[in-house]
Amino acid sequence: MTIRPALRNILKVVGDLSNYDVTTNVVDTTVVQHSGGLSSLVVYDSLEELESLGLIKMVQPIGDTKEKKDDDTFRLLNITKEGLEELQSNQQNIN
Repeated sequence: MTIRPALRNILKVVGDLSNYDVTTNVVDTTVVQHSGGLSSLVVYDSLEELESLGLIKMVQPIGDTKEKKDDDTFRLLNITKEGLEELQSNQQNIN
């Protein structure tokens, strides 16, 4: 599968932050902070697209309550095996 460079960059950020371990959780806000100055809206759209492609998995929001305050809610992410394979295939194409 070939994905857009912008998606690949966000996937790489998730991979870097999780040390390329499918069991390590990454907080979505941390991905935004490490996304090279992209707006949070662009990053969240990219994360949703990556999830729909099966390259990352989003866990239920943390801090999600009836009186939900968006600033207090965040999601945990995991890179998937498929996400790791996508990053590795791109690395092989570069070398």
